Amino acid sequence: MPVEDLIRYFNAADAAGESTLYEAGDRVEAWHGGLHLGSLFQPIVDLRRERVIGHQASLTVRRTDGRALPADTVFAASPDGPGVVHVDRLVRTLHALNFLAQRRHAGGYLQVAVHPRHLQAVSNQHGLVYEAILKRCGLGPADIVLAIDASAIDPHGPGTQALANYRQRGYRLALPAPEAALGLPEALALQPDILQVTAADPTLCATVRAAGALVEARGIDDGAAFRSALASGADLGLGCLFGEPAAACHPTHAAQRVAYNSPSSFGAHP
Repeated sequence: MPVEDLIRYFNAADAAGESTLYEAGDRVEAWHGGLHLGSLFQPIVDLRRERVIGHQASLTVRRTDGRALPADTVFAASPDGPGVVHVDRLVRTLHALNFLAQRRHAGGYLQVAVHPRHLQAVSNQHGLVYEAILKRCGLGPADIVLAIDASAIDPHGPGTQALANYRQRGYRLALPAPEAALGLPEALALQPDILQVTAADPTLCATVRAAGALVEARGIDDGAAFRSALASGADLGLGCLFGEPAAACHPTHAAQRVAYNSPSSFGAHP
């Protein structure tokens, strides 16, 4: 379905009229609560092959006068759970549409954040509504990595059920590594597909890989950081060395070719 038709469909589905998706050149933006919302994408690289295999999406927020605001501004303006759930789905729909608009030359997966308050506001069937949205966009859970702040999840509480629901629907999960090494077993017990670290070391990487997960080293901003992450055994990398967040995804293949980094190939751990 063309992007313009998808925009009309999603706007019509918002019966409350709280938000509006609209075309902005060759991209999609959203209007919510007097704020303009947009998407930026930063490449995620397979460190060993030195290939872009996915993109992390981030949110831009600006006022009508063009002034940029922190991304969390739009969530802070939603005091109740249903409001946060609506905004969170709006943001992830916005990212999916902008990713879809570039699929001719950008393959791989899309990594999007789930707001911590969303997990608390939804009691069951996590990921069901977003799966239906993705299908309208010609995407599916296999194309998505959900980045979730594990610090908001009690390993013995209901948050683990949210992760299980996402996993059962075919989403992959990226969780941040705990600051203290003593918290690593608890983080791995949540069964992430990807553990995000700011400082990778061989022991940590070996432990994570033994648990069946991949290590995403973040903050790779120069060659020294790249060599350090590679030597530690990290699998994936994200940082300014590979590209700043931008409206356009990094090409992963020529326009006439199928993407070499299909989501299915990424799913198999080396």
